[in-house]
Amino acid sequence: MTAIFQPHLFTRTRDFAIEFGEALSKVDKLILLDIYPAREEPIPGVTSLLIFNACNASEKVLVNKQDLLEYLKSERTDVLVSFGAGDIDRLVDPISNMLSQR
Repeated sequence: MTAIFQPHLFTRTRDFAIEFGEALSKVDKLILLDIYPAREEPIPGVTSLLIFNACNASEKVLVNKQDLLEYLKSERTDVLVSFGAGDIDRLVDPISNMLSQR
């Protein structure tokens, strides 16, 4: 299973990076997006890299949200899930459309 995860909030990422990394280590491949900031200013040193480094998935990659569709064009997966509390829901239809055209 391939998972696309968009972290939400800098404080939540800072406070739970280890736990996110542990949970996301259960997927076969992690596609990790940038933090969706919503109502917070960036915190120096707090990026998706904190989760990335805490994750032991067999495959993992950091991808900018703007580049996600292009990245997925070359990906082959049987199961693809996306989750997060930011605006990742806006990508569901474009991803679904792209996958159905294969």
